[in-house]
Amino acid sequence: MTKLKEPKTSRLSWDEFFMNMAILAAKRTACRYVEAGAVYVDKHNRVISVGYNGPTEGDYHCIDVGCAKVDGDPQTGKLKRCRGAHAEVNGMINAVDITRLRGATLYTATFPCYDCMKSLNNAGIREIIYLEEYARIKKGGRGTEKENEARELADTRGIKIRKYSGKVYINCDYKKKN
Repeated sequence: MTKLKEPKTSRLSWDEFFMNMAILAAKRTACRYVEAGAVYVDKHNRVISVGYNGPTEGDYHCIDVGCAKVDGDPQTGKLKRCRGAHAEVNGMINAVDITRLRGATLYTATFPCYDCMKSLNNAGIREIIYLEEYARIKKGGRGTEKENEARELADTRGIKIRKYSGKVYINCDYKKKN
């Protein structure tokens, strides 16, 4: 343990703590283009679950063979849909007991896509705190596009949305590829 030269007089807020966890989880992402991490927290500020982007179990990792949407299938070269399961869904799976997510808060490095928002709504997530907007990669890597449907669904269902405005303390650029 590090000894402090001066007595400590403050500590991280809950938002700072959980968002920095989500940013760190995003570093486990296997996607070449979107690093996403998710941390689910209950009303008592206890972590329920953590997730990050990655291929389904046993599938190719994009950082190893390329993106299916941009580079194509590693054997045929044919462009295909994304192999990844998003951080939000992996976090739900990692929760083991999905009922613990009802009323929870999601801290996420990247705003959820529409498909994830549908799952978040069904799970009963009450608040989403995000760092950056999500932009879906178009097939063939020809730019990105915004998904307005995700925010519309959250608004319709009363899911509170808040952009994170606190400090990032961890010493890694979560966008930089290692």
